[in-house]
Amino acid sequence: MTFYEPGDRVCVLYLSRADGTCLAYNRTVIDVVPDRDHGQRVWVNMPGNAALGSPLEFFADDREGLSHMEDEPIESQAPGKLTANLDWYIEAAAPNSARYTWPWGRGHKPVRVAFTDTTRTLHARMAAHYIEQLRFVDPRSFEDWIARFQPTPAPM
Repeated sequence: MTFYEPGDRVCVLYLSRADGTCLAYNRTVIDVVPDRDHGQRVWVNMPGNAALGSPLEFFADDREGLSHMEDEPIESQAPGKLTANLDWYIEAAAPNSARYTWPWGRGHKPVRVAFTDTTRTLHARMAAHYIEQLRFVDPRSFEDWIARFQPTPAPM
């Protein structure tokens, strides 16, 4: 069985108000409590379009609705997950980057905690690793990812 801790990065299957069933990457585990039948009850911060609001409760043994972002080796990740992990590492490696944490649990507001320079450097290395893997596994997805960062021409 998979176990979760507050702060873990996860992907979740959820119901959107407008788009039906959706998959959200890079969500954060807010709170965890033991559960006799399912191992743990896990609360995750959800996108703004989640039909059931945020945070949303999952069970740790729900393998189809909740999983760690890096629960499989980088070489086995599908292009969508590779891209999501790459995006997260790029953002986390940027100057002044931070993450949100819920030190007082799901009933309280999140706190922004800055990454250290050492952590940003490690995230930059991981981003480079993900870039290489995405380029190798799916060159088309890599080209699409690069295209998102191309400047748009100025209006004339």
